[in-house]
Amino acid sequence: MFLTETQIGNPADSSYLHYPGYSLECNFKPHAGVCMYVRNDVCCRRLRNLEIPNYSVLWCLLDTGTQQTIYACVYRSHDGDSETTKLFEYLSDSADIVLQRYPGANMVILGDFNAHHKDWLFPFEKTDHAGREAYNFALSLDLSQLVQEATRIPDVDGHTPNCLDLVLTTDPDQFSISVSSPLGTSDHCVVRSISSLHPTVSNPGCLRRIWKFKSANWDEMRHFFASYPWHQICFSSDDPSSCERAISEVIHQAMEYFIPFSDVSLDGKTPKWYNADCASAEALKQSAFVTWAQARCQMAPDLKLKKREYNVAAKSYKKVLKKARFSRTKRIGNKLATYPSGTKAFWSLAKSVERNFCRPSLPPLLKPDGSLVVTATEKANLLASHFANNSVLDTGNSCPPNLPICDSVMSEVHIHQKEVLRVIRSLDVHKASGPDGIPAIVLRYCAPELAPILTRLYRLSLRTSRVPKSWKIANVQPVPKKGSRADPSNYRPISIISILYNMHQEFEDIHHERPPGYEKLKERSYKKVISSVERKQN
Repeated sequence: MFLTETQIGNPADSSYLHYPGYSLECNFKPHAGVCMYVRNDVCCRRLRNLEIPNYSVLWCLLDTGTQQTIYACVYRSHDGDSETTKLFEYLSDSADIVLQRYPGANMVILGDFNAHHKDWLFPFEKTDHAGREAYNFALSLDLSQLVQEATRIPDVDGHTPNCLDLVLTTDPDQFSISVSSPLGTSDHCVVRSISSLHPTVSNPGCLRRIWKFKSANWDEMRHFFASYPWHQICFSSDDPSSCERAISEVIHQAMEYFIPFSDVSLDGKTPKWYNADCASAEALKQSAFVTWAQARCQMAPDLKLKKREYNVAAKSYKKVLKKARFSRTKRIGNKLATYPSGTKAFWSLAKSVERNFCRPSLPPLLKPDGSLVVTATEKANLLASHFANNSVLDTGNSCPPNLPICDSVMSEVHIHQKEVLRVIRSLDVHKASGPDGIPAIVLRYCAPELAPILTRLYRLSLRTSRVPKSWKIANVQPVPKKGSRADPSNYRPISIISILYNMHQEFEDIHHERPPGYEKLKERSYKKVISSVERKQN
């Protein structure tokens, strides 16, 4: 993806511009500049030797294994005829170098040229100096201009739409070009170029389900649980794993029925201020753009009217976006004002607002060879390998110690429904759910209805001496320690298990007497063990 006229100076920290799954290459300049985002599974190399500081141009080589393509992203500033001539002379000389070095490669030169030529777009009848230079440049290299629609639509009546954004290529049959309405508040259209050689998407975008618990219908959910035939559906087997799986499915089914939710893409989140009004205004703008584009192709007599309708829709869209952003900022400010300064709720909200929506939670990590990993998958694999290596117990050839035979018998454990109900009602609703995705808030709000079912499940597990398989699975979360956050050794893993299993462990504390101060002693012992392990690793 190429962006032109970025108007960004060289920032000291460009991490806020990073996008998950893509690498950023940029040539930023104030009032000019270009950049590109390259998907991580695409083999692309930047050709810096062709770039000079004077111009907003970025060169790169794309290699699919069967075909090489040279891309040049260009932004031409309004610097006068002399500078325009020098720019195209530079592009021509650089293109000659590329053709000599990569004789079999295709060439694509694209960007915002700010050039007008009458042969490239109806009904623009004037050709300026930049248009003549661009046209002669394309002829000299046998480049075809693929954009045949207006890419900039002025919002002033009487101003003619024009084609300023060009795609010049040596192989026009390789690309399919389409033009869609501008994004956000931009006045330039989006030019989409689809290559017949583009690599397939190996990892489709993942979705995360966001539950809106404040809008849940808890009364209906409790009635659903109270009237559900649990015994016939969920306890038809003596296998705890099957019973637990059936119970979890019923709970998830009820959540989908009675709790509103939205599925959010993890690859690119929609801004939180982008509401239904924004989506509706965007749809109206897109519809007006399509209507105007069709009228323009058909040379319809009401072309000016269609353009005016599009301008109205575009201006309305900008106002709706501005209002939505301002409204969210105002709501957050009012909410922060209600929280006591320095509290957990205050800082949680402040940090969530401060954090850029597309900034990853973990920084790039260092591999043993010194290279960096940036994608979520690579980070997860690197940390998983590190944690696994630290979990290996090297005992050599030693045998396990012989334990003396114990004559004592453990007392029988009885799980009562009132104990299960008490544990459910004491759950922290802010506690993270485990791999089964059952949140504590659902269990707590529906405690009287779910307590008998969970009591029977726990009794079955004790009677059969088997734990459901899903309770043995955990989500491992890396927690940073002191030191550089780019070093995987400065992270320790914590396991987030099922809340149902956490509750099951509570009954051990209920039925087995602990000596006074046992919990504090256990906590201190854990800290000593963790500290000694960390010292050994370091």
